[in-house]
Amino acid sequence: MGPDADRRQTSFPKLKYPLHRDEDPRTAQQWMKSKKLQDGAEDLWRIHDELYDLSEFISKHPGGSQWISLTKGTDITEQFETHHLKGIAETLLPKYFIRKATAPRNSPFTFNEDGFYRTLKSKVMERLEEIPKDARSKSDNLTDLLLAILIVLSPMCCWAWSYNWMLGASLTLLNGFVLSAVATCSHNYLHRADSWRMYLMNLTGMTHEDWRISHSMSHHMHTNTIQDIELSMFEPILLFLPYRDKPIVAQMGAFYWPIIFMFVFLAVLIKEVVTAAINFEGKTLSWKNLIPFMLPTWMWIAGGLPLLWTIPVWIASFMVASFFFTLFGLTAGHHAHVNFFDGDIPRQEYLDWGMHQMDTIVERIDYAGNHFKSITRFGDHALHHLFPTLDHAELKYLYPILLEHCEKFDMPFRTTTFYGALVSHAKQLIRKRPNNFATQNNKELNTSYEKGTVFSSSWFGILDCTLNKK
Repeated sequence: MGPDADRRQTSFPKLKYPLHRDEDPRTAQQWMKSKKLQDGAEDLWRIHDELYDLSEFISKHPGGSQWISLTKGTDITEQFETHHLKGIAETLLPKYFIRKATAPRNSPFTFNEDGFYRTLKSKVMERLEEIPKDARSKSDNLTDLLLAILIVLSPMCCWAWSYNWMLGASLTLLNGFVLSAVATCSHNYLHRADSWRMYLMNLTGMTHEDWRISHSMSHHMHTNTIQDIELSMFEPILLFLPYRDKPIVAQMGAFYWPIIFMFVFLAVLIKEVVTAAINFEGKTLSWKNLIPFMLPTWMWIAGGLPLLWTIPVWIASFMVASFFFTLFGLTAGHHAHVNFFDGDIPRQEYLDWGMHQMDTIVERIDYAGNHFKSITRFGDHALHHLFPTLDHAELKYLYPILLEHCEKFDMPFRTTTFYGALVSHAKQLIRKRPNNFATQNNKELNTSYEKGTVFSSSWFGILDCTLNKK
């Protein structure tokens, strides 16, 4: 039986349910296929209610051709609004206009000129001129340093196993942690123009092409909605959506999640290789599929262990990296039990995209403004989601603007700690009762909001230099 074309979303019942969301193997290609069938883009590029032919612009796009070529036949409104901060793209767009769209947008998000996001974006565009010009080089240098450490440490942990198992085990754990940090640093570059550092993500078994779809285009633009493929990829093992019929086995995920986290990279690697090998939905094998195997090959060549012993050491490092990468990713802010998920009652039937982002994030206050934690553990997550093309080293300079803007719009900036986020993500795996963002009459939700509003710029001590500029 094929997918139900008339099925609707839970929180936004006027909008269509993604056709292939619940079909295995739940790939980025399936998500794009659904978008092309449901977005009303008529094999063009849709922005708001207008259709454009960007074919001639593919090779000219400053961010790289992939962003344009992948999205043909889809609605790219959210990407267009959030990925362009200099005002140049808006001036070029009329040249490629074809006609008005005939179908309504299959999205609940708005970008009104006087709304939360557009007005915040204009303030951020002004502040960008004041950010130190060398800020991005800090991220480049840190990423390169961690990669160098990984290159040295990987064969060392193999060498250590041949001398002392305690030393070998310790270095293997450290190696996995560094690999997770390198992969998370790579995430900083996936949202921007093409860079060699984006390929570091492929060391984990994931591909940067698929991650640009599943993470940047799906998760970032449609956070915690039914269009967020990063939620569906964990189903039915981990079910974050707060549906009343959530089975007890899924709720038990609040206790067995550490085991799942360790196997994420292995599962993704197998899925990537198999789907590419069988040309699933157009995927093909390429040299990029070899990148995950470069690390174990190097460990074997330089580590001194036989291949049959090197492979288990690499797998152990791989599983450690998978655990920490997923742990930091799923406690970054979105998976708290007080956040909005599909199944909850939204603020409005159609709402400002920026407000929706704030309803899906509880910031980890102990990571905020710290560059190392930000780039290696998905920190400063609210600002990163609002302005994904900015470097993580630039985000801390925008906190005064964001906090002032939230106060102006009576939008709570909710905060927690890493350990608080860890507990809250487990509670979300259990949660079945919907949160009500329309009236905010949920007692626990209101309590969390009230805690969030007490934080101000003074909590971000490292931002003193920024505040003094004002």
